Amino acid sequence: MIASMTGYGKSDKKNKNYFVNVEIKSINNRFFDPVVKLPHSIKEYEQIIINMLKKECERGRVFINIFITKNNIKNHFRLNNDLLKSYLSILNDINKVTNSNESISSVELVKLPDMLENINFESKNSGIKKITLDTVKLAIIDFKVFRKKEGKNLLAEINKYLKKIKNYLNKIEKISEKNTKKELANYKKKIKNYMPNFSKLDDNRLYQEISIIIEKKDISEELVRFNSHIDLFYLYLKSKKNEGKKKNFLLQEMNREINTIGSKSDSIKIKHLVVDVKNNLEKLREQVQNIL
Repeated sequence: MIASMTGYGKSDKKNKNYFVNVEIKSINNRFFDPVVKLPHSIKEYEQIIINMLKKECERGRVFINIFITKNNIKNHFRLNNDLLKSYLSILNDINKVTNSNESISSVELVKLPDMLENINFESKNSGIKKITLDTVKLAIIDFKVFRKKEGKNLLAEINKYLKKIKNYLNKIEKISEKNTKKELANYKKKIKNYMPNFSKLDDNRLYQEISIIIEKKDISEELVRFNSHIDLFYLYLKSKKNEGKKKNFLLQEMNREINTIGSKSDSIKIKHLVVDVKNNLEKLREQVQNIL
């Protein structure tokens, strides 16, 4: 079952102290690239949360927002004494360097970053760690369900384009088989027109030279390889592993084969079909870019 690299998940949970809301969304990226937004009170758990995401998400630019509110309306704050001393020490140093006697009011002091600590968010005793990580787990589960649902839609589109490509290849193969017989007659006719002593040529030597020319124009090997790539592509689609990167590599090989077919063939019909194959390969590539 394939999964989409884009996804969305959310969850919320509460206990007697807190209400926690978690939202996760992702977009395409070749690698795992987390963007974490969370309250300062749980900053110490950031790496744990990133590791949880990495284990389940594998690839993609993943955004996670965590919001925490206290169930009790009353908030209890206390002064961060260590930080206060640090700010006052810096102010004293500035006055010495500038030879001034500037001061700062108490109101201005409490407005400085992290001067007031919300003691309700003390994580050691309030259970904030457990409820936060539990909510993240639930959001990840919801996120993965969304990715798999999107994966089903992707699979339908991918199968549609693969079927079209397969049909075009079958048409190319049939035209190529018919053209081989015609080309043999055409080359023989051209040689007869350009070589007056054609009738004196040894038939074996003549057909040998013509076969060399036709072999250079032969596209049967390219068609076999292309179909082999498609068969392998189908296997990757059924794989339980996330094979997004391998699918991209296979598409590159398919492009090489169809380019070779186009350059080898002199048939206008085949060249038109080559354009159709390339068009569907590009559409297929756009879908595969979104696969995990």
